[in-house]
Amino acid sequence: MSTELIIFGVMAIALGGGLLYVGRHLYPRLDLTRDALSTVRLLTAVIAGVLLLTGLGLVAVGLLT
Repeated sequence: MSTELIIFGVMAIALGGGLLYVGRHLYPRLDLTRDALSTVRLLTAVIAGVLLLTGLGLVAVGLLT
């Protein structure tokens, strides 16, 4: 078990979840057109998805090693 990998994985998961949470509360306040807002949402979802999957992968590798 590699503690460092698990810690980094949990941090990445928390960062991805926090990004989604902040984005959800921030989007209604943005003064953007519908197309621009959908682009911002898509980019946020992609970044958060990468962080979440990376975090899960790090935790899994940390537990298996």
